[in-house]
Amino acid sequence: MINNNFGHSDFEQHKLLIKIAQLYYAENKTQSEIAKIVNIHRSSISRMLKTIRELGIVSISINYDLLPDIALEEKIRNKFNLKQVIVVPVNLDMDNDSKNQIVCNVAANILLKNIQNNDVIGVSWGRSINYIVNSVKNDSVQLNNITVVPMIGGPSGKIETKFHVNNIAYKLSNKLKSRAILIDYPAIVDTDQLKIEIEKTQHMKELKSWWSKITIALFSIGCPAISKNSIWYGFYGELFQTITDKKIVGDILSRFYDKNGSELNTPFCNQIIGVTLDNLKKIPLKICASGDFEKLNSLIAALNANYIDILVVSDEMAEQLNNSSAR
Repeated sequence: MINNNFGHSDFEQHKLLIKIAQLYYAENKTQSEIAKIVNIHRSSISRMLKTIRELGIVSISINYDLLPDIALEEKIRNKFNLKQVIVVPVNLDMDNDSKNQIVCNVAANILLKNIQNNDVIGVSWGRSINYIVNSVKNDSVQLNNITVVPMIGGPSGKIETKFHVNNIAYKLSNKLKSRAILIDYPAIVDTDQLKIEIEKTQHMKELKSWWSKITIALFSIGCPAISKNSIWYGFYGELFQTITDKKIVGDILSRFYDKNGSELNTPFCNQIIGVTLDNLKKIPLKICASGDFEKLNSLIAALNANYIDILVVSDEMAEQLNNSSAR
């Protein structure tokens, strides 16, 4: 609070502070403009604005009732130790795919804002990632030396081309005016021995080298709870029928995990051509988006396992995340 019991010099100082407060907060003058008006060095204006707030000449309050999602974002960010959470309002009457598209549109902007020169961007396959890449609009941002690389092999013709990881990598690289490194192998090969032989190839060695350089990972979460007609089931086909472990909650990059996010030992885990979950954790920035409510438990498990740094999520899922248990 302001002390009214002050002498002449204090009175003049307070008059000056009030004048600066009026210029800055009421008239939207810049600090440089204010410095010229009151004939004080610009560096002093910043300190005086701090004093203005400390004395209570100006009080700043945030009305979270106008933007309730901001408070919710902070709660989820702190709960799961995330770098950033973006809550996207969706119409509850929409189907899951429409909700997911809206969330992915926002995720495209978040991705673009976080890309810097020399980044290596790792991508996965699927509908959500395709939505994100389609929504990227790089009209003004100039980026140099960006490389986009698949983090998992292809689906061996089991899904539409537009959802293939190579198509996604190539399309994103075009939008970023950068280069793409494509993968020549399926996500899951037929035998353990075939994977061993593949890892001896020069192409595979180059891919692993790129994987170790990934600075941003963009991926989605798979979930056995979703519709049997989904492309997720189309991707895995009969392979999923070989998994008898009922602890499965979801998957990332074809690595299946339980409710705690711990990887499960599937019959084909030694046949996967892709980044491991342990290596995924080491990537500096991991971005995931989801507006599909059916994936809620899969998302909670992934968050508990610290596979995600930036989460873009629908408001209905955000409310459930806020009410869920964090490990």
